[in-house]
Parts: sequence; C-alpha cells; structure tokens
Amino acid sequence: MPSSPPPPRWALRAGLLAAVLLAGCGGGTGGAGFASGGPGLTAGVAATEASWQVLDLATGAVQAQAAVADLAVNPAYRDRLLVFRLVPAGTALLGQAPGTPARQGDEAQGPAVHGGFAIAALELTRAQWRRLAGDAPWQDAAWSGLAGGDDDQLPATGMSAARAGAVLAAAGARLGIGLALPQPWQWEVAARAGGAGAMPWGDDLRPAAAAAFARTAADGSARVGSLLPNALGLHDCCGNVWELTADGGMRGGSWADPPALARPANRDALLVGDGAPHVGLRPVYRP
Repeated sequence: MPSSPPPPRWALRAGLLAAVLLAGCGGGTGGAGFASGGPGLTAGVAATEASWQVLDLATGAVQAQAAVADLAVNPAYRDRLLVFRLVPAGTALLGQAPGTPARQGDEAQGPAVHGGFAIAALELTRAQWRRLAGDAPWQDAAWSGLAGGDDDQLPATGMSAARAGAVLAAAGARLGIGLALPQPWQWEVAARAGGAGAMPWGDDLRPAAAAAFARTAADGSARVGSLLPNALGLHDCCGNVWELTADGGMRGGSWADPPALARPANRDALLVGDGAPHVGLRPVYRP
C-alpha cells in the first residue's frame, strides 16, 4: 500500500467558496444551481474547500456545495447529477489489526498520507451509466434474474474494470474533467471514513449490526443510497455491490456475501475481461 499517494491537482484555498457560489448561481436541475461559463470545472470551483461537488452529466457544469441535504431522496442524484464528496487531506490507517474479526493475511495495517480527493457519494446508477456509456451491461442474458429488473436507480453492474475505466476516461474528456476508478487506497480511506475497526461502525460483523449500513446476504442489490451513510456521508460502501478499483480489483462485498467479505480492508480480484451482476463502481474525479 502506498505511504505517500500523490496529492490531487486542485489547490484547496480558504475563503473562495462564497465568491465562487455567488459567481456561478445560474439555473440548474433537481433544485441545484450550476456554475456558468461552459463545461468542466471552473478554476474558481476547483480552488474551493467545498465538501461536496455536484456534476451535471449532461453539460459538465459543476456546483460546489457545503452540504447536500437531500442526497438520500432526490432522484436527480441518481440520474443526471453525480455527487462527489471531498475526502480531506490527512493520514489514514489502512488494513486491519491482527486478532480482529475475519482479518486476512494481506491486510497488514499501515498509514497512508494523502492530499485529499473527491469520490462519488453513491454507487453509479444504471441511469448514470447509460448517460456515460450508452449501453446496459447488466442485461446480459447469462445472468437471468440476477440484474434486479428495470429499475434505473439500482447500481450499474456487469462491466469489467477495463471497460469501466475506458468509459469514465472518455466521459471525463467530453465533460472537461477527470473521471476514473478509485485507487485501492482511495477506496479504503473513503469507506473507513476515519474509523479503524473491521467495519465503519466498529468490529461487530453480526448481520443485525450491519443491517442499517450494509446490504449483505440478501436477494439482490438495493437502490443506491437506501441504507445509512458512513461518517463521510458515503452510502453503500459495504455490501450492495462490489466496487471496482483502478488496479482491476474490487472492494466492499455485495448483497450475495456475508458481512465478513464487506469489510473495508478486504479485497478481491475481478478478471480484466469479466463483468458480474454483483459488481459495480464508484468514480473519483479531478478538475
């Protein structure tokens, strides 16, 4: 695991958020106003300390926000808008301590010093994948019945890591920003949200303890954001669907797994050319 991941390209500066929001309060979608001046992040938005960034997948416009109060209920955030959460710069403890529940040999603990990054607050939905890629890989006939019907608010699944990376890169170039799969350390830092236990809520892996935060051992994925978020406001980091990382791996477990596999420190691999009905993604972005 890297001890000093490279910092993001944005220069976080205090005092600029109010000026940016005043300058970019044009019309928007789903109750949000977006920065004007063409697609992509403006230099002003990129320089703020806003905890949240809301990307319009149709135009590339981005709004910096101090909070997103309706994240759990607003359908726009599962369709045209993609919400990112800033993970503040700092030192995070990765891996899991010896003797803690379900720990495996490749989960040695160690610090990761990072410069901060932005990661999607929700797993990418089917509606959002269609906007980015124009297809529906979860409809593969070989998975009959496992895809969860026609609900566009379910997580997008069925793509390989290579396909997901290529779609995000192309969409980011079109919108004027950088979109990518998270690095493994980024995913774990975000999922842990400052915690050092086996799970974001502690070391209790019993289904009853996990039920409010993680969808595991169920009969299919739930709509994204259906359960409680972690301390950073990120939903579905444990269970629901495995989430692809930039190294071709996957993290977080799925609805088909017990809580022991949904731990932030646990990792698994997905073959580069494969996709699966219980594997999706959560993008990161940079201006």
